[in-house]
Amino acid sequence: MKISKSQSILVVASIALFCFIYFGMSTIPKEQKAAGMSRANNIEATGIQNIVTSSKKALSKDQLNIIEALQTEYHDAESDNDKIERAKSMASKWYEFGVPIVSGYFAEEIAKIQNTKDAWSIAGTTYQIGMKSSSEEKEVLFAKGRAVKAFENAISLSENNINDKINLALIYVDNPDTSPMQGIQMLLKLNENNPDNVQVMNQLARLALRTNQTVKAIQRLEKALGLEPENNNSICLIAQAYAQAGNESKAKEFQDKCKK
Repeated sequence: MKISKSQSILVVASIALFCFIYFGMSTIPKEQKAAGMSRANNIEATGIQNIVTSSKKALSKDQLNIIEALQTEYHDAESDNDKIERAKSMASKWYEFGVPIVSGYFAEEIAKIQNTKDAWSIAGTTYQIGMKSSSEEKEVLFAKGRAVKAFENAISLSENNINDKINLALIYVDNPDTSPMQGIQMLLKLNENNPDNVQVMNQLARLALRTNQTVKAIQRLEKALGLEPENNNSICLIAQAYAQAGNESKAKEFQDKCKK
């Protein structure tokens, strides 16, 4: 059974949270890094307003009326508490209308005021969802840069926050603007420091399957299931792994247990 894109990215439920750790030397060539930074700076220079303006064009008349009304209320907020509540409404509606990048912007505005691990994690993950859902390179780069910064802030407030560290690593793995090895090294380092963390094992197994390292994926997933026998992500992944290995009986055994 194939794992959906949302399952492969998000580690925690609702808007699940992942993330980031610094270590080692970058594997990105200097020229590529410079080009990426230049493009990211150009995107940041345009600001969120260009994305908002473009996104509004795709809204229905009723949706646009709702956004305009909420926007007026947001700009009229007189206190931090009012601004937070109105930013929540904006974030919720933009997400509901299928524009997670703009939703992430308002989640980030909330995080700037609250400055808590959870607020920054939500901002980072919402941007990450926007990064995965957009087909526009400038939007992907904008969301990626903001997601990285949000996860950095979340981690600085909670160093033991494994989910955000996983999520940041996956940004580097899945984003074509960077070397996937940077993210893979992050996950390997997390696995080294947290050898019994099933979420890390699952992500490493998923990457092993992507590169046809089926035996290695099965080994990781068997260990994961030894620690958490009811972990649905591990169950679904090992079903895929056994199918990829040609072991039909084992694949069916786990496919039957996998909750879609």
